[in-house]
Amino acid sequence: MTAFTPKKLPLEETLGEKLRQARRLKNLRLEEAAQKTKIRGEYLMALEDERFDRLPAGVYGKNFLKEYATFLGLDPNQIMRDLEHELAFTAKDDPFSQKVVKKNKFIIFPKIIRNIFIFLAIAVCFIYLMFYFKRIVTPPELIITEPADNLMTTASSFTIKGQTEKEAEVTINGEVVLNNTAGNFFQLINLKKGQNNIVIKAKKKYSREETVTRQILVD
Repeated sequence: MTAFTPKKLPLEETLGEKLRQARRLKNLRLEEAAQKTKIRGEYLMALEDERFDRLPAGVYGKNFLKEYATFLGLDPNQIMRDLEHELAFTAKDDPFSQKVVKKNKFIIFPKIIRNIFIFLAIAVCFIYLMFYFKRIVTPPELIITEPADNLMTTASSFTIKGQTEKEAEVTINGEVVLNNTAGNFFQLINLKKGQNNIVIKAKKKYSREETVTRQILVD
């Protein structure tokens, strides 16, 4: 009695094998197929090897698959269904859409970092300009060391002494007074009988004025 030898059922062709078999039936080498389809040979090899990660992202990879299937005389819609079936069977994500997502994340992240740096740079410039503008328009400090306010004297003259910022211009009762490099100034003024109002002002080029008034009473 002849022993029974079970025959192995042929395995179902994978997507890549269908593409390769169809190309061979047309007696085409991979280079010839690439030349005729205008699709790079490395992409056609990636399709036949099912290395979809080597294909361009998004719809480009799927379009290459459809174009190659049409060129080989296969039904492109059936090929796309075969792709979905294989992905579902192996529980894998769509390699085309997955690649796009990763690329988008790679692109978006540097954009966020760049926008943060741009925002920080603008904020720093704005704060600096505000500080610089405030420094320009702020009136200079003006300190009068002599005389004290409401001074009474019998003298016919008195020396006004004080200090301000070195770049400030000082006037006493409208007359310009020179100050040294440290900002110190003094000026001898004549007094009249009765009350004398002494108005001292300091002002930088673009700043507001700082004014101090002293009253001297002469008997």
